Amino acid sequence: MRAITIDRESPVPLYLQLAELLRCQITEGTLKPEEMLPPERVLCEVHEVSRATVREAISQLKNEKLVVTQRGAGNFVKRTEKVERDLLGVHDFDMQIEAGGHTNDVEVIGFDPDYHSPSAISRLGQPGEHVIKVTRLRRADGEPLFIEKIYLPKSLFPNLIATDFTSTKIFSSKITQEYGLTIGEVTLQLEPVLLSNDEAGMLGVEKLPAAGLLNERTTYDQQGQPIVFSKWLFSGNRCRHVLKIKPK
Repeated sequence: MRAITIDRESPVPLYLQLAELLRCQITEGTLKPEEMLPPERVLCEVHEVSRATVREAISQLKNEKLVVTQRGAGNFVKRTEKVERDLLGVHDFDMQIEAGGHTNDVEVIGFDPDYHSPSAISRLGQPGEHVIKVTRLRRADGEPLFIEKIYLPKSLFPNLIATDFTSTKIFSSKITQEYGLTIGEVTLQLEPVLLSNDEAGMLGVEKLPAAGLLNERTTYDQQGQPIVFSKWLFSGNRCRHVLKIKPK
């Protein structure tokens, strides 16, 4: 965590410095969603600032939609909004994330260009096929959303490298444009699972045991050939999976 203190020699107004201090506590998890901020009196005493300074700092955070005030109760860190995923909507979840007004980013945490896995190979091709495996942490609004493991046949994508996967547009910019593949059918299997300690840590889940939802997706081209197999692992607190069924 960054050590931020009030600097009375700084030209930055005290209320902006206090707002930045509280903002960092929120974004780094010291103050958690729905947790009450310290009372104004406590903030005044701890940081040796006036009540007017505290109120201006809180107002700044409210304008940024990081803090909400509950009348008669106090100021609280805003509850993290869940991302809604329409299981029958467009297959590109990145489009759904951004259409819902959320920021969308990715961190590559593993890349193996010569991965050997009988189960992944069976999903993608014939025995002996070499597979590229990529592990990414996906975030929405700066918070962990899901762990993504992607498996691709190396014969189809021989030139993919780790940095290609730092973009959320890997499929639209590389697979469909550069390699000329058109996505056809996508199959999806859902399974409730328990998160491991490492998975819970990556997803920001503190209380264990914790439930997760494993999504296994196989993407085919228009000729019915599997081109991507992926596993998405969600915790229960960031994403709402919606199935909208229409009458005939």
